Formats: sequence, C-alpha cells, structure tokens
Amino acid sequence: MLEVEVHAELRNFLHKTEESSWLHHLTMARMVARGLRLRRSTIIQTGVNYEQYYPSYLTPVLLSSVSVIIVAEKKIQQALIKEKIPFLQKYLNTQKLVKSKFDKIFLKEFPLYVIDYDDWLDLLMNNTLDNDIVNIIEEAENLPDIITKYLTQEIVFQDWHSLLLLFPQHQNFIREKLAKLTKLIYSHPVNPYNSYLLEEEEIIIINELCNIIHRDIENKGTLQKFINLQTKILADKSYINYFTIHRKQGFFSIKSLPLELKFSINHIWENKSLILLSSYLEPQKYPLDYSEYLGLNLDNFTCLKFSPDGQNNSLNLYFPRNFPFPNNSQFQSRVTQEILALVSSIKINHHPIIIIINDVPLQTQVTANLAAYFGSRVQLNSINIGENSIIVCDIKFWLNYQSKLLTPILLIFATLPIPSLENPLISAQVTHYKNQKKDWFRLYLLPLAIKILQQSTMSVRKNQGVIALLDNRVNYRSYGVNILRSLEPYAKINYVDILGMNINS
Repeated sequence: MLEVEVHAELRNFLHKTEESSWLHHLTMARMVARGLRLRRSTIIQTGVNYEQYYPSYLTPVLLSSVSVIIVAEKKIQQALIKEKIPFLQKYLNTQKLVKSKFDKIFLKEFPLYVIDYDDWLDLLMNNTLDNDIVNIIEEAENLPDIITKYLTQEIVFQDWHSLLLLFPQHQNFIREKLAKLTKLIYSHPVNPYNSYLLEEEEIIIINELCNIIHRDIENKGTLQKFINLQTKILADKSYINYFTIHRKQGFFSIKSLPLELKFSINHIWENKSLILLSSYLEPQKYPLDYSEYLGLNLDNFTCLKFSPDGQNNSLNLYFPRNFPFPNNSQFQSRVTQEILALVSSIKINHHPIIIIINDVPLQTQVTANLAAYFGSRVQLNSINIGENSIIVCDIKFWLNYQSKLLTPILLIFATLPIPSLENPLISAQVTHYKNQKKDWFRLYLLPLAIKILQQSTMSVRKNQGVIALLDNRVNYRSYGVNILRSLEPYAKINYVDILGMNINS
C-alpha cells in the first residue's frame, strides 16, 4: 500500500537528512498518499509554510503511479523544479517525469506537472484537465484572491487607444466620451485605496463606448474584453464594477469582478481530485466559510488541521489593557507613545522591528516621532533594511515582503487588521452580505482579519518573537476571543517581560 511505503521512506529520509524538524511530516504524508491512492479530495491546514512541509507531499507524489499537477506561484514552482524535487528524486531513487507545462502527450507516463495558477485555471476553465489527474494546490489560502484576480475583467489606457485605431470613423465620438469619463473619474476625492465604485453617469458613458463594438463583426475577438466588461456592468448586482486611478502615471483602469466567486467557478471542481495545502484557513478543521466561498462540497473532502508545535512555535503576545479604542480621540497620541516605549525597550537587537499601521496620517506621525529618536534606523515602507532597522509599513507591504525580509524580533500592530469599510471594494462586499441579511462581520470581515493575522505572524512565531496588539477591541469585543484563539499557542506577556527578554540572539 502506498501509505506504508511512503511512511517508511519518509521516516528514513527525515532521520538521515537535516530537513525540517516539523512534527507532522509522517501524518501529512500518509494523508496525501491516501488522497492520491483513492483520488480522495483533501484539505490540510499545516500551520507552517511549504519550506517546512514539502517532503510530506512530494514523497507520496514521487512514489505514486498517479498523474499529478502541483499548482504554485512562480517562485515556489521554480524552487520545486530546480531544488526540492531533484533532491528528493535522488534520495528516493525515483525517475518520475517532471514538466513545467501541461501536455496530455505525457499522461501515459504518469508525470508530475508543476505549473502556476494562471496556467492551471486556464486548463480548468477550458475543461482540458482529465479527471484522473490529482491536483495539489500550494498556498490554498490564497486561492480565493488568485481566482478573483484571474476572473477580473480590466480595461486599461492602451485598450482605449486600440478602440480609437479600430474605429477611425468614430474617433471624435470616442475622444469626446473619454474626455468626459476622465473628468468624472478624476473628480472623485482622493482615498487611500485609489479605488472607486462606478457611478451611474460613468456607467452610461462606458456603455455608450462599448456599444460601438457591436457594430463591428470583424474585430470581435480583439475587442472581447469590452464586450465582457459591458455584460458585467449591466449585471451590476452580480459584480463589483469599479475603477482604480494611477495618479502619478496619469491614467485609470476600469475593472469588474464577481461578488460571489462560487457562481463563476463551481463547475470547474466537478469530478476533480483536489489536495489543498494551506498554512491556515479557519480556526476549525472543517473550513466551512472557505469552502462555501469557493463552492466546494466539504462532504467530498477529508479535512486535517495541525496545531503549531507547542512551545517551539509559541508567540510572545503583548496587548495592553485600559487603552483607548481606535475611534477615540486620544488613540493617536497614546498609540504613538506606546510604540515609542516598546521600541525603546529593546536596547540591543539583531533583528528588525516592524510596525504595521494602515492609517496614513498616523503612519506619518509615528514615523516622524520615531525618526526623531532613532534617526536613519527608521524607514517607511522600505525593503532595504538591516538587522536593527525600524520599519513602519501597512499590512499590504508586510504581507508582500515578509518572506524577503529579516524576521523581526518585534511586530507591532497599531490596530487589528480588520478591513476598512472606507475601501470601496470591501464596502461593496459588505453591502452584498447585508442585502442577503447575512452576518457580514462574522462571515466576511472577521475571517479576513484572522487570515491576515495568521499570515503576517508566521515568521515571528518561528523565531518566538514578540507580537504587540495595541487595539483594545481584543479585550472588550466579543470577537476578541476569536482573534486570540487564532494566535494560539501564545504566551501572554507584559511590558516588564519585554524589558527582561533575551532579544540579542
């Protein structure tokens, strides 16, 4: 049986190499082997990143006589093809054929394809993937965002230019409408997200421009994106139709994305064998909200969730009491003082300090205050950091660059990463939940916040650093329990503990 062979080989591999000491390798390997043997769809929440668990799924893949597709972002795809797979193939003495592009001609050899998300989604959407192939998805926690981006219809500046070239007889009309649309778009007040929902007058103009296309049969293929956009704008209850402004470059993009992802993709899962690997999806073993969002039927899945490795991966968590709430007028001054005190408490360190602040005015204020004390050590949204740097950034910056930066010894959240309703895309989703009389906070905002916390604290947990949550809602709001539970295991510490910690390792 595959599970028995995988268990024996992986156990020997782990004993003879200095690969990850993660506790759950053998359990995960047996689960993946079972999924491959039975074509049983599986969801595994590992609590760690792929660097730690990769032998657990590559070993059964390489030992099996099954065609497999591993789907991963390009960086992981390259690491698997050039390093991880050859290393394991050599140890296991296997010769499984490995390809970076899908081609049915190789299926009789039971190959391993390692492809990126877009190529995989192209195959699924075009129904060109055989049902016998097992699909292993890396970083499945990002799948909703990846699929949403894939399905987002976008019209950029160059597309309008193409419209002018393809319809010279309508150039005056197109220029006139574009000038009016541009004026309307740039009349919107600046917001931190540079995103705005389309308003009625703007939609009317876009429809008038798209209507030109229907008079032209020859270039329908070239202009399909305009046709798609118009379809989605007219079905506005099913889509978020908005635009983003690139003020420095002087142009805007019009976009449309589905409000409910599952209705656009539930057909692609039919009869497919899926093994979803994630660091974190939800507090429970069965990720109900995640599966509902993607249109996955959990009855068809085996689910497994590993807890972090006890004290070896325990967070040191600091959150003060008797602190003003973020909407209190005293919050800005108090949070600035608290951040200054926390940073000052660490006298000698060989790891950076990261301070996450999403509010732009507060971000500027804190950066200026810290720079007055610590000079050039303080940087704003910079990746050029040293061991003792102090970086002030927003959550998006930290999630994008966390893997590329030195692991911080102290990670400070000025507020909980609950998405702001001032973001038009977030508010559109919330309105959609409200219209359906659903609990928009529990079903949408809170899971997003917990997911962000999980993703942003992984590197700090590995090095047993300090997380400081300066948002008193964690103490006094009912959902604070969910927030804290998602960070377990952790050791609650106080300010005195921070002063006395050994932080110069």
